[in-house]
Amino acid sequence: MSLVATPTRIQSLDQFRGYSVAGMFVVNFLGGLAVTHQVLKHNNTHFSYADSIMPSFIFACGYSYRMSFLRRLGDIGPAATRWRFISRSLGLILLSLMVFGFNDEFKKWSEISLASGFTFIIELLKANMWEVLAIIGACQILIMPLVAKSVRVRIAGFIGLGVLHVLLSWWFNYDFVYGRPNWLDDLLGTSGKRAWDGGFFGLLAWSQMMLAGTLAYDIIQRYASRGAVKQLGLWGIALMLAGYGLSCLTRLYDLPGGAVEAQGGAAVQAVAATGDEATGAASSLKDSPVIPDWSQAAGRSWTDLLAEPPFVPPPEAERRAINYWMMDKRLPTPSFVLFSTGCAMALYGLFVLVCDIGGWTLGLFRTFGQNPLAAYVIHHFVESAILGVVPKDSPAAWATLGMCVAFGITYMFVRFLEKRGLYLRL
Repeated sequence: MSLVATPTRIQSLDQFRGYSVAGMFVVNFLGGLAVTHQVLKHNNTHFSYADSIMPSFIFACGYSYRMSFLRRLGDIGPAATRWRFISRSLGLILLSLMVFGFNDEFKKWSEISLASGFTFIIELLKANMWEVLAIIGACQILIMPLVAKSVRVRIAGFIGLGVLHVLLSWWFNYDFVYGRPNWLDDLLGTSGKRAWDGGFFGLLAWSQMMLAGTLAYDIIQRYASRGAVKQLGLWGIALMLAGYGLSCLTRLYDLPGGAVEAQGGAAVQAVAATGDEATGAASSLKDSPVIPDWSQAAGRSWTDLLAEPPFVPPPEAERRAINYWMMDKRLPTPSFVLFSTGCAMALYGLFVLVCDIGGWTLGLFRTFGQNPLAAYVIHHFVESAILGVVPKDSPAAWATLGMCVAFGITYMFVRFLEKRGLYLRL
């Protein structure tokens, strides 16, 4: 069976992408405000609704990437197709830099030198340039050798990228992202500089989500509509369970001498240790965030090793050491990648059911979903303007009003473009 799609619009994809864009507008606006509930924030210790949005958008990008790539292969051949997507991806990165800036600046001419210029570029590559558009562009280049390959090759690529991220994080990347002492920062002169959304090496994790989107495209092409919904749902649930299972390793970082809430709500003694022994054990756990101390499982029932479910905050840092196995978007961690990818896949299955089979669509999602690049760029400037009159300590009513105004203005501009058939493409 040919997997080359026709250029007709896929309702479920437009609606799903539009939902992701709309969700991004909400969490981006509210995320920095003090009154916002943790479920709408990026907490970096557990999975929240806010954490589900960017993976869903990148998942949708993976779907459309494979669809477009295969179509171009048939139309213009391999070399021209690769160059087209390389130039498009570099354009996304450049657009991201011009819209979001360098996240750094030279305040005086006297600050500019060869050494400061080198540091500026290295910090740009390490952390400062990685907004969502740049991440998408870089991930498209990274997985380009895989995007037209078989399902087995892409699944192997998904696993390989994840394993590589674990190894690099054990070697240096966990400390590299969190600004803790490590050999690479010492070499580059960027010690203490933290990254977000994984920084440079986080592209490995985001590429996994994009690859998952290419696999979702294959599911839609290979199965009848209801069969595709079933497959997307089953694979989504499997990935979410795998992600939660990995997150349970975080219980091996319960700190000695602290009472930690078990799943049933009863307090249990995580590890019996006192005095210098407890201090030494706690220090050891904090100094090994990637490789857990398996002895911490000794004498504990399996229920005492279950992590908090998604959307539920873990105990404070005094009771559990921050570690690599939390569902952490900042890196992103393997548990985060698997759970968020599974969530996106299962949710897309629902969109297939509702939109492609049921025929139900929402105009708001269509408007954003068919012109996501324009919507995202416009929302950035609208959000910046409205947040100027919505301080970080605003009460809930004012914060909600500001969000609604920003959302409405963004929609008005994007709808204006839609009515005139104007779409921003790269």
